[in-house]
Amino acid sequence: MWMIDAMSTKIMERTVADLQSRVERLESRGRPAAKGGWRAAFGFAKGDKLFRDAMKRGAQWRQQANHEGR
Repeated sequence: MWMIDAMSTKIMERTVADLQSRVERLESRGRPAAKGGWRAAFGFAKGDKLFRDAMKRGAQWRQQANHEGR
């Protein structure tokens, strides 16, 4: 059983190292942080017709899914 635990630990360590490397690559792309925090960054679609349509369709889908018991 200890052999399985040791293998699982090694796999997890490799996975974490891979994820850290990916995050570093993404962060190195140099995309500046939005002023005003995440609310400002994700408020870009406010008032956009396509965004309103997407929200409306999402609400309709959720309502139907809830009605069907998904």
